[in-house]
Amino acid sequence: HPLAYIHWFKPLQTFDDNVKMFCVSRSTRQRRPHAEIIPIDRIVQHCHLIPRFPR
Repeated sequence: HPLAYIHWFKPLQTFDDNVKMFCVSRSTRQRRPHAEIIPIDRIVQHCHLIPRFPR
């Protein structure tokens, strides 16, 4: 079965009115990035992320 390496993110909480999008942040476990290898048939939906650059 094909697998995918997934970086998990925290649930959506903050909305940025300037760009009209939600802000996301990476989920962590014991101060390490929370990632997992899962079968691709468990993927329900993907999303595109846009980086936030310093001003």
